Amino acid sequence: MSSDDLYRMAAMDAKTLQDRILTAAGNGIDVSDGRPAARALAEGLLAVVQDYLERTSNEHDVELFLEVNGTEPSDVTSWPVTILAGLMMRRIPVADRHAMGERAVQIAGRRLRAAFGS
Repeated sequence: MSSDDLYRMAAMDAKTLQDRILTAAGNGIDVSDGRPAARALAEGLLAVVQDYLERTSNEHDVELFLEVNGTEPSDVTSWPVTILAGLMMRRIPVADRHAMGERAVQIAGRRLRAAFGS
């Protein structure tokens, strides 16, 4: 599979997860701008992927992951896509990626509700 294919799949996954985050967060969130959901998803993914790597890999993998993905890019909407594509490139098992996505949605939904007072 080409890297373009991986990024397309990651973009579709990110969109699905962001839609679920907005549903979980409830009313009161401006959905005209995808940045809040993208930022919340990326931050949730950072937390769960870091936890996953701490359990399944070594400290150098965690450091590298955070070095590459830990800083919000200027185009925040690309942030979760890059993280998800990275998981695919690392050949993280599908079941583990789905579990991380589920946990990230829960974290992100709570953060958005708190931020927007829903």
